[in-house]
Amino acid sequence: MLTAAIPQTYPLRGSMEVVDTAELSDEAVLSLSIKKPSAFGLLFDRYQAQFLSRAQMVVKSRDRAEDVVQETFVRIYRFAPRFDPASGNFRSWALTILMNVARTHYQKAARDKGHTATLDPEHYESLEDTSVHRKEGDEAYAQEVVQKALAKAPEDVREVLTLAFIDGLPHAEIGERLGISAAAVKTRVHRAKAVLRDLLSETL
Repeated sequence: MLTAAIPQTYPLRGSMEVVDTAELSDEAVLSLSIKKPSAFGLLFDRYQAQFLSRAQMVVKSRDRAEDVVQETFVRIYRFAPRFDPASGNFRSWALTILMNVARTHYQKAARDKGHTATLDPEHYESLEDTSVHRKEGDEAYAQEVVQKALAKAPEDVREVLTLAFIDGLPHAEIGERLGISAAAVKTRVHRAKAVLRDLLSETL
């Protein structure tokens, strides 16, 4: 069972000032956790449910999904000093780690059964140019190509596509998060998909 319990405030080193971790960004919490490991539990609390759901979509098993999530958080903590906010936000970085771990677990499980593993990237399908599949005949390859293209996309493009196609949120909810109308979200998604298609053509 995946659990994490941490206090919500921490004294700053060398002072009596207290940090309210609930108000910190993910990036700030990750940085804080390097010096105060107990702070890392806040990231676990924020993302455990989302990661578990995403992992289960890939590995098709609750037990394996829990293993994937556990390993993902271990890697996130281990690689925390390497995280560069200039290259993207914490969420995108962490999701990339999660998907890589999930893919490895899925393929290992398939090999153990004597099968050839190909991922089912159903949450990417509406983003992809179908020529990606035709070129390689490999859905795992297609997912990897899309991930690489997303990593190159501008932050606003990556954000709206992640909310719409990876998180699966309706336009109305995305609009509430971004502070824009559902109609504006639809327009942004349309433009973002065009940008992604261009990036995919460069990646292939």
